Amino acid sequence: MLPPVTPPVSVPPLTGLPGALWLYRFDAEGRAQPVDAVREASDTWHWLHLDLSDTRSAQCAATLPIPGEARAALLSPDTYVNLQREDDVAQGVFVDWTHQRGVDLAAEGQLRGDDGIGWLHFALTPALLVTARRQPLRSVEAARRGIAGQARVGSPVRLLEAIVERFADTVERSSDSLSVRLDRIEDRVLSDSIGEERRDLAQLRHQTVRLHRPLTAMRRVLKQFEQRHAAEDGDDLLAAVSRLNQRFDDLDGDVGTLQERARLLQDEVAAKLAERTNRHLYVLSMVTALLLPPSLVAGLFGMNLPGLPFAHSTHGLAFALLLGAASSVVVYLALRRMGVSRST
Repeated sequence: MLPPVTPPVSVPPLTGLPGALWLYRFDAEGRAQPVDAVREASDTWHWLHLDLSDTRSAQCAATLPIPGEARAALLSPDTYVNLQREDDVAQGVFVDWTHQRGVDLAAEGQLRGDDGIGWLHFALTPALLVTARRQPLRSVEAARRGIAGQARVGSPVRLLEAIVERFADTVERSSDSLSVRLDRIEDRVLSDSIGEERRDLAQLRHQTVRLHRPLTAMRRVLKQFEQRHAAEDGDDLLAAVSRLNQRFDDLDGDVGTLQERARLLQDEVAAKLAERTNRHLYVLSMVTALLLPPSLVAGLFGMNLPGLPFAHSTHGLAFALLLGAASSVVVYLALRRMGVSRST
């Protein structure tokens, strides 16, 4: 894994490679040096990164020593994850998080609300790694800063693995952050301090889905590649894919656990809110039932008709109030006898 470093040194302009963003040459010890042209040697290999939003990138790709199928994979508009290999050349598309310019990658490892999904197209040979993208990608930028900070990378396969590891690191840190948030929500729910938990849980589940979808796509493609080439021994790419598979399996389990916990907490919050609403409705119903008979008594004595009882008595008001209270007591005793007044 490439360590976080300070911002890298500038890359020389690539006048001979239109549409290219940078080109690094790695020596036999894995040290990188920015160059402006591919210079083939037995003990060196290169990393070239293209900007697909620049129409000149097709001209640059046409000059590369890679098969036509790999060149087509680099320039294609595909937005689905895939990994193919023919002989010693591999090509495909991986998923990555978009990079916001000005963000300190060393200080911020988690996803932000406006971070989206990007697509990394690549072609891989024993002496060359060509990557291409339409939007700035976080893992690619982090890898570039790492090698510019004198991190050593031994081969193109190892560099591609390091880029994917950066993607996995972001997922892991984001998952850990969501787990802490979920713990806090769970504590509030268990203590019956329910406020904005439904909204918080909805946001958290949405973020776990954002993590889970690209993670699932990467797992599926890498696992299929490993199964197709399981019989090949001593292959560096297969070994890297196997390591990444193990890492993604662990991450997928963590994210899946978060999703399940969030769903169960949502159900518990909904049940507690329903219980609270039922208690309120119970109190309201009891108050209504107990006040209905006195309201009926007050309505009867409020009629301006001849023959009303206690109309000419000096204690008529007291008798009416006593009758109203007695009616409430009778209703309460009747409800209690039927078990309605007992709160469950």
